[in-house]
Amino acid sequence: MSYLMAMVRAMTGNQIRAEQALVAWARIEMWLKEHAPRTFQRLPAPATEGELRSLEQGLDLTVPADVRAFYLVRNGTGPVLDFDWPTSRDAPEPTGYFLPDGEGVGPLENLGAWFEGPVAAARLDDEPGQRYLPITTIDPDGFYGSFVDCTPGQGYGLLGDYAEAEIPNPGEATFAAYLTAVANALCEGRGFGDDAAPRVIDGRLDWR
Repeated sequence: MSYLMAMVRAMTGNQIRAEQALVAWARIEMWLKEHAPRTFQRLPAPATEGELRSLEQGLDLTVPADVRAFYLVRNGTGPVLDFDWPTSRDAPEPTGYFLPDGEGVGPLENLGAWFEGPVAAARLDDEPGQRYLPITTIDPDGFYGSFVDCTPGQGYGLLGDYAEAEIPNPGEATFAAYLTAVANALCEGRGFGDDAAPRVIDGRLDWR
């Protein structure tokens, strides 16, 4: 296969993943708007191309097309405040952790800190070329969650799990596939993994 044909196929694959992510996320937003308005109302504004490029340059990686497409629609699944420890008892109750397992997609502002902190601690020291970008977490510390593999090569763009001081566990699904599975479970009213069927509490989606 020629270099040009390989480039065309890679571009086509990236476009497909980006479109899959956008379609899945649109379905999730439609469901939230109809059934969980409090969660929907606190979805953040989009990130910008400049912010994404700054993250890539700072961490020396390339964000996969499906992840990039998501961030250009929403900078995470909740406002930045949801991914930082509350400074006041008057702060709104976080709604950004509405994905299965109580996870949320962190804003770009947090990903650099998680990359240098919990994810760095979990990476193997003898593989400094790894580029695991954290995507989801269950709390503002970012000590547990999922990452997308940004290391050039066969695993690029696949999700995995990480936990503080544990060896990261690479996966086999893309971010687009994950969002599609979440959208399917949500719209069909069924459980996801070990989680029960989604429920709405006071206008908020909660899988736990």
